[in-house]
Amino acid sequence: MSRLIDLLNVYGADTAVTMERFLQDEALYQSCLQSFSADPAFDELRRALQKQDFTAAFNAAHTLKGVAGNLGLTPLFNTISTLVEALRAKEFSNVVQQHKAICLEKERMESILLCHN
Repeated sequence: MSRLIDLLNVYGADTAVTMERFLQDEALYQSCLQSFSADPAFDELRRALQKQDFTAAFNAAHTLKGVAGNLGLTPLFNTISTLVEALRAKEFSNVVQQHKAICLEKERMESILLCHN
């Protein structure tokens, strides 16, 4: 196992299933992780929540949830899922805190990518 995979496992990522999905191509997986880190949907989510445009926030969060799931980033997926479900249920009272949790989880994931490089 590579250092990146080891770090992602410690983070809580489901690397076994994800590496199968990526046909054991770790370079492709790393490239997708880097791309996800820069996904414009993170900024779209932030802006939508600032404007209280909860439909746009839901769309951005739902997109991020799907990509996080496909990349096996279980902790980030779970954190985003909490916001998606709150927005779906039109429960807006905790969306700021939920967004902060997403940002912190994203930072954790990004620190793994930085440690690996």
